[in-house]
Amino acid sequence: MPRFYLFIILSILLFHACKIGDKTAGLTLPVIERNDVFDFPLDWIGIYEGDLIIYRGPTDTTQIEMKLQIANPDKEGFYPWIMIYGENDIRNYGLESIDPERGYYVLDEFNSIKLDAYHRHNHLVSKFSVKGTDLTVDYERVQGGIDILFYVSIQKPGNITGGEIFESDTIPVVSSYQLAAFQKASLKKIK
Repeated sequence: MPRFYLFIILSILLFHACKIGDKTAGLTLPVIERNDVFDFPLDWIGIYEGDLIIYRGPTDTTQIEMKLQIANPDKEGFYPWIMIYGENDIRNYGLESIDPERGYYVLDEFNSIKLDAYHRHNHLVSKFSVKGTDLTVDYERVQGGIDILFYVSIQKPGNITGGEIFESDTIPVVSSYQLAAFQKASLKKIK
């Protein structure tokens, strides 16, 4: 019976969140000043290393060494963005500044793949799809390093709910997606 009550509470919270979203559409929210803002991409330049932990299930985990090297721009204007997994898996990318005023960048894999990336308060976030999966990658510059989160989900919805009239409100259709894997790395700046 407790799961039923939890389900009801979560449903009510989701319902109220939908209603609150409609009521706050025209509001201007205050800007919060923060002192721990790193200048992007200049304050990100360096060499970072640590462990990447891959969670495929509640008890299925793998851990590998990971390095991230970000360097000053090359003559073409790309910030070298090199990711190293273990000892032999080296991925040479380039960060291209497209519209820094909007926080819009591109991670170029130099193989015809170019991933849009957006900088928002110490985070560089990229979301893309490949081979039936959606990936969201969140790089966060923190004191002493960079934390990286990778969310991998299946593109096909696992559960579709909503889309009904509830107490005279039209509830939107909500699609839920299966989490295939979650990866986390806390990399310390070594240089």
